Parts: sequence; structure tokens; C-alpha cells
Amino acid sequence: MHRRGPDVRWGRALAALVAGIALAAPVRAQLGATLSADSDYRYRGVSLSDSEPSLRLTLNYDAIERWYVGASVTRAKLTGSDRYTQLLGYGGWSTPAFAGTSLELGLDGSHFAGISGYDFAEAYAGLLGDRWSARLYFAPSYYGQHVQTAYVELNTYLPLDERSRVFAHFGVLYPLHGAVGEADRTRGDVSLGAALVLRAWELRLAWVAASRGGPYPAVYGGHPSALVAGVSVAF
Repeated sequence: MHRRGPDVRWGRALAALVAGIALAAPVRAQLGATLSADSDYRYRGVSLSDSEPSLRLTLNYDAIERWYVGASVTRAKLTGSDRYTQLLGYGGWSTPAFAGTSLELGLDGSHFAGISGYDFAEAYAGLLGDRWSARLYFAPSYYGQHVQTAYVELNTYLPLDERSRVFAHFGVLYPLHGAVGEADRTRGDVSLGAALVLRAWELRLAWVAASRGGPYPAVYGGHPSALVAGVSVAF
């Protein structure tokens, strides 16, 4: 049922990309790594960890020419009780637009080692403000299910002081073509929370929820909402 893709080559390509970033980074550019732990891995409101804790490693590089690239690795549960290593790569470019905003264009893609039939890629465009961002994503085959989708999200935050902030996320996933039955439903998700920064550490607590249905392949038997706690450290 699931097509087998070039898992090893994809993983090696991602590793080579990250290594190349580290070797080529100029002094004034920013190269960083973050290790995160969350009580529940939720992607666009839906749990990909069966509501269990998860770890994620992220590497990112921000260039002085206004482009960026990065990659992350974590474990995800898509079907039944099996978990798979998820490799996510992304890259984009931004430029000043108007009234203090920036225009952003980029691509991202996910590969699931061992079950690559769920691999998918997206193109996105966004408008970035000082304390907010709005993006529109397009996927020609969401999670490899031959369903075209559009995803719209709005993110914002408000600093409370130098170390703490509150934040909010609102998203809507629209099936555009190829969806049938429950997959043809529009799904919304929301996240509301707060974060505290202590030097290289960040502590987070958020309420995350999503409506049911929509073009999503994962087994959706968990809670539609959850209180998610997380901690991350930057290197």
C-alpha cells in the first residue's frame, strides 16, 4: 500500500545539507541548534506521538543575505502503534515589503523513514510583522495521499517582560482536490500559551486543539485538545 522511497539517500542528503551549512557559515551569519522535549508532539493541532512525550533536534542557519535553511529530526506515529523517524527540511528567503513588514517565500518537506508513502512537500508564502506572521502553504499531495491542500496560519506573540511572553496560533487546513469522505472536511487548529526564557533555556506551556476530520492520514483516536508542556535548550 505504501510506496518505498529512497530512505537512505534522503537521510544522507539531509545530513550532507546540514554539514555543508555548518562548514560554509560566515562569521556574521547565525548557525544554531536546539534540542526540545514536549509532553505531546502536535502538528497543526493533531498528536503525532499518541499523546506521549517526544524529543526533537533542530539545526538552522540564517544568512546575512536574508535567506535561511534548516532541518529537524523527531519520532512520529502515523498508523497503528508503529513510530517512524521524521526528517523535516526547510528553506526560505525574505525581503522587506511595506510598513515595516517582510515578504517570505519558502519550501519545506517531510520524510518518514520506513513508511515513505507519507512523504510530502509544501511551498509557502508569508507576510512577517514585528510580533506576528501570516503564511499560506500549498501541498500537491498532502502526506502522500494525492490530496491537494492549502493551509493558512496566523501566529502572534506579546512580550510580558524581557524573559516571558504569551503567544497564539490559529490555522485552517483546506482540501482543494482529491479528497473524499471525512478527508474532504476543512479542519481548524489553535494554540494558546506562554513561554519563559532563562538564558539558553525556554519553558513553554500551551493549550492545543484541532477539529476532527480533514485530509489527515494519522490515526485520530486521541484527544482533540491537550495541555502541552515543553522545554528547549539552544546551543
